[in-house]
Amino acid sequence: MEIRHFITLKKIAEYGSFTLAAEQMGYTQSTVTSHIQALESHLNTPVFDRIGRKVQLTEAGKKLLQYADEILKTYEKIEHISKDNGDITGEIKIAAPESLTVYRLEPILKEYRTAFPQVSIKLSNATCGDNKKALLSGEADIAFMMWPELAEEDLIVTPLLEEPIVLVGSSDNRLIALEGDSPVNRLEECLITNEKDCSYRTLFEAYLREKNLHPTHIMELWSIEAIKRCVSSGLGIAYLPLVCVEEELKNSQLKRIAFEGTPRKIYSQMVHHKNKWLSPALSGFIDLTKKHAQTWTTATKLGQPRT
Repeated sequence: MEIRHFITLKKIAEYGSFTLAAEQMGYTQSTVTSHIQALESHLNTPVFDRIGRKVQLTEAGKKLLQYADEILKTYEKIEHISKDNGDITGEIKIAAPESLTVYRLEPILKEYRTAFPQVSIKLSNATCGDNKKALLSGEADIAFMMWPELAEEDLIVTPLLEEPIVLVGSSDNRLIALEGDSPVNRLEECLITNEKDCSYRTLFEAYLREKNLHPTHIMELWSIEAIKRCVSSGLGIAYLPLVCVEEELKNSQLKRIAFEGTPRKIYSQMVHHKNKWLSPALSGFIDLTKKHAQTWTTATKLGQPRT
């Protein structure tokens, strides 16, 4: 048995497919198959059940995967032994939503690249739910989320900052405040928003339902910048983190729209798995993020609703 065989086992278990695992690892499917055959030959038992195009771990495979995780963590530590007293190298895999990548992480990444020039950074952007999945599957070493307070047994969560989320419209939008609680209240303004799994979109839509407010139109866009441009041009309103619209509010490109009550509070949070070994490269990134978080401020008085 070889280390690469355990890596292949973990990838197949993650993707549920020999083909997808091969694509992700840059192998041919025959290579991936030979890795699993080597494990099964050594153990003299199947580690995957092959049912049509899908595969799933056998009981023996589940036990092997647990041991493989431990072996791979130990292997990662061994790889760093000779480097502990020299330059820090390696790779860190970060998962974050677009909002935090653009408006929070940029200065951190810039300083990190200067401090650790030989560390490779792999950064992926997705919804907070997908980022959490990447963390739990091992696809990410550390994840950033913009969620209500998170507390889970398997995760170590570092709260960074409360992130106010505001409702905004164009500077000449006639809507001053949302008014709800009537039996049927149609919101004529188009609600311009991002993915359905976005945490603050989910909370705002729940708030609208509680207030009996029903958007007539919803427009889904792929990026915060696209949402802001559409709102600024008068196409509708959007519910976005304050940090993303501070400049536009300051320059009167957007205005803040009031509404009674508030959805649950949202926080930016840094998360890693409790069983994740913190390499020197990853520890350096965590420490740097904590340092920057202490300097973050939010101008909560910016863009108050016009009267």
